[in-house]
Amino acid sequence: MNADKTVLTEWTKKDQDRQNLHLQRILDRIHVKTKRQASSVVIFDLDGTLYDNRPRTMYILRQIADQFYDQMPQLVKAVENGEINKLDNYEYGLDASMARLGVTDENEIKLAKSEWSKRFFTDDYQQYDVPLPGAKKFVCDVYEAGATVIYLTGRDVNMLVGLTQTLRMCGFPVGVVGTMTMTKKDFNQDDGMFKDEVAAYLDRLGEVVGIFENEPANSNLFQKNFPGATSMFLLTQHRPDAPALDDGITPIRDFRILDL
Repeated sequence: MNADKTVLTEWTKKDQDRQNLHLQRILDRIHVKTKRQASSVVIFDLDGTLYDNRPRTMYILRQIADQFYDQMPQLVKAVENGEINKLDNYEYGLDASMARLGVTDENEIKLAKSEWSKRFFTDDYQQYDVPLPGAKKFVCDVYEAGATVIYLTGRDVNMLVGLTQTLRMCGFPVGVVGTMTMTKKDFNQDDGMFKDEVAAYLDRLGEVVGIFENEPANSNLFQKNFPGATSMFLLTQHRPDAPALDDGITPIRDFRILDL
């Protein structure tokens, strides 16, 4: 999440009031439509939106350091001095994260990336993801208000079992009437192309009243497809080469409705 640390440390009462207003507006719109027996839809991305997946990388790197102790002295040092436990050391990309951990040896980086990729995109390690503050409560409130909850993720279908288990373990509504989980068919499919393809389908399920994303390109795409929705942008991590966020999209730091 450190891509926006400055923004988060300067979070003000005005920022929180704006977050409160837009989160409540989505819930109010759902209640009105449900009362009128009209359908509503809210779209949630997972990585960097509902979940902080930096703990997943942290756990994997600790495991790699233990397994390849003799081959990875720099990573082992990061474990021993506690740097590996600091979430602020984890950037969007693994290369940047390794640099912040003090791992600069090319052989160590190559081995770490190889072993990390074998683990990160699998079912078994998704359990280490941590929901953002207020995420579980807000999604449950959306569901109980009567909207269809869409989990729209760039994870592929081979990760479906693990992500469903993790959603269930964390208390999110999943696998029941009023929820849908959508993944890519193939790992190599571009996230933006995938989300563009499903936008037309989502429009047939009901009026999209809320959108939650952490990638500017995806936020911009969905706002164009669903201009009547309240579009929220999570100030977590995103691609370093991301485009500017379009006007009309509201930045938020989490899902809590708070009085500061």
